[in-house]
Order: sequence, then structure tokens, then C-alpha cells
Amino acid sequence: MSLLPEGLQLVKEELEPIPVRICQAESSGPWFVVRVNPIPVDKFKRLLAKSSPPSNVRPGSKAAQDHASKFERMYCKAVVRDWEGLTVDNFESLLAGEEVLTGDSMDEWRQEGREIPFSLDLCVYLYQNSWAEKFSNPIFTAVQDRAAEDEEEEEEKNEF
Repeated sequence: MSLLPEGLQLVKEELEPIPVRICQAESSGPWFVVRVNPIPVDKFKRLLAKSSPPSNVRPGSKAAQDHASKFERMYCKAVVRDWEGLTVDNFESLLAGEEVLTGDSMDEWRQEGREIPFSLDLCVYLYQNSWAEKFSNPIFTAVQDRAAEDEEEEEEKNEF
């Protein structure tokens, strides 16, 4: 049984992703480019409204940290579509903490310039463990700018 009369159907509109250049660790290597979803301004505002924990949650508490982690995962899932160019060198240039990338095939990955494939878990890890100005801020700015452009276009349409 269909919700709509015969001849009509609902399809999800696939908008062209926004390419965001994140880093290029080696001048001869590839750019790490994250492709983000363009989000309508109203959806973007609703998403950001979820970033703050409930008023009964004490800042810095375990509940506040859990809320932040859940929001960051939800945000990455909504915003980041995929990426290309995440080589070992590019990955290492993003790390902000004490962790380092290692493994038996590390040299092979580096020499072959192999790319680390996109996964939501790795995206969330980078969001949480890289310098904001290197990863999360450029992504946020791209989404925010596109939402603002869309809002301006809507306002211009409504003026006529």
C-alpha cells in the first residue's frame, strides 16, 4: 500500500556534497578532502540546538560528557558524507593528542600512498581528537556558509 496516489512517489533529494579541503601533509601527496552534506538552514539550526545538554545536567559531569559524545556522533553522521585522500601522513598531521599511528603495514601504507577509507567511527574520532581548526572548524564553516546562502536565496524569493 502506498501513501500517495498511483503515479506519485517520494524520493530523497540528493544534493551535491560540499568538498572541504582539510590538509595536505606532503606537498606531493593528495589533499585530504571531506565531502559534507549541504543542510537546509532550519535543519542546521535544529541540529545545533541539540548540542547543549539539558538544563538539569551539570557542566563537566559524566552526563554532560556523554551528551557531548552523542551529539558529536549525530553531527558527524548528519554532516559528513565521505572523504578522500586520508593517507597515513594526512592522518598523522591531524592528531592532537598523545596517540600515534602504528602497525605492521605502516610502511607499506605510507609508501603506496594508500588511503584510509571513510567510516563514521573514524570520522567521530577525528572530530574528537584533532585540532578544531584543522578538522571540525572547516567542516562547520562550510555547512554554516551553505545554510546562510540558502537562507539568503529563500529571503530573496520571498521578496518577489
